[in-house]
Order: sequence, then C-alpha cells, then structure tokens
Amino acid sequence: MSEVALITGGGNGIGRAVALKLAAEGVVVEIVDWDEAAAEKTCDEIRSTGGQASAARVDVRRAPEIKAAIARILERHGRLDILANIAGGSIHRKPLVELTWAEWKEVLDINLKGTFLFCREAAPIMMRQKRGRIVNTASNYGVTGSALRTPYSAAKAGVIGFSKSLALELAPYGVLVNVVAPGPTDTPRVMANWTEESRRQREADIPLRRTGRPEDMAEAFYFLCSPASACMTGQTLHVNGGWVTP
Repeated sequence: MSEVALITGGGNGIGRAVALKLAAEGVVVEIVDWDEAAAEKTCDEIRSTGGQASAARVDVRRAPEIKAAIARILERHGRLDILANIAGGSIHRKPLVELTWAEWKEVLDINLKGTFLFCREAAPIMMRQKRGRIVNTASNYGVTGSALRTPYSAAKAGVIGFSKSLALELAPYGVLVNVVAPGPTDTPRVMANWTEESRRQREADIPLRRTGRPEDMAEAFYFLCSPASACMTGQTLHVNGGWVTP
C-alpha cells in the first residue's frame, strides 16, 4: 500500500518540488494551499506521469479548515504517513519600531501557528498507526536572526523549538519529527525580490557559490521521509550551501 503525504504550500516553490519528488517515489500526495489553482496545477503534473494527487484550498491559520482537510484525507485513504509543513514565508520586511501587532501576528500565524495546527491534527493519527514522519520548515534566519525580519526569525526559531519538543513527545509512538531549514532558494517569490546584482552578491557570500534550488530542498525532505533517516528525530537539516553552519 502506498504511503500518503499531506503537503502544505504544495502549489509553488519548495512545496511544489517536494510534492513532485514524493510522488515520483510512489507516495500518494495530498496538497493544501491558499492558491488552489496552483495546487491543482501541481497535481496535474503529478497525474500526467502516473502519480496520485489531490488538492484543496486551505488557510493554514484556520483550524476548522485544517480539520476538514485531514478528515477528507482519512476518508479517502484511511491513513496519513507523512506531513510536510511548508506553507509560510517572510512578509512585512521592516524595522521593529514600524511593525504593528497585526503584522507581527500575521507572520507568526502563517509560519508557526499553521505548523502547530497541522501537527496537532496529524499527531493522533500517526500515534494510532505507531508510525509517521513530520517534517517542518524553518530557515537559516531561525538560527542567525535577520535585521528587518524579526517576526519571521522568531517564527522559524519557534518552529525549531516546537519540533524538538514534539519529537520527544512522539518518539515513543514511532513518529519522527524533523526540520528542514532552507537557505536562499530560487523560488519564484524569492527571485522576484532579487536584482541580478543582489543575486550575484548573495552567491558570492555562499561557500558553494550558488543559491539553492527547490529540488535541493525536496531531496532533504525526501531523505527525512525515507528509511534512510529511521534513527533521526528532533533534528534540523540545514540546506544552504555552507552559508550557515550552526
């Protein structure tokens, strides 16, 4: 029986690459994304190569929508083996003294609250199964911090701390919880904010002299979902070309 994976933010960027990678490895993919059209497009790509995939529009800040999405997955498949929390992002890049509480909360909600809500719904299922993989998404900024990104850095540091604690809770049930922390990655959203000059400067700062690709991140996610990582839990896997080595 094929494993079933739920991928948040699977319509674009890293989430799309993870969905394509898992599907290529025979995993049944369920994508949730606020952009349903993008999620459906990813599913079409998967189905065009013989894979199985479905999409739904879900706001990761809203618990009822998350509960309903997971209930539909259980109704269709009767199981959930992998949860990849990828939805999120850095918005409201500005000095702390200019941030409003609403802006701060918005960043934490889409990056940390969403991760918590999905894990809270998936954990009981995996505990009953006595197996499962949860892979959450942090950032190098969750370790180093970043000027003008205080809420994003705080949220991603929170994801790391949350994941370590959840790993300890779920280990007795055979459920593994780990984190991928991407460095600068060539997603459409990131690329839109770079000039050619800023991109060259960023690459010059990275020991490998290149930014990451979504496919690089997908390989890290797949590793943490595969038998190769069977003795790893509570870990953060940094994929950044050597830019950050915590």
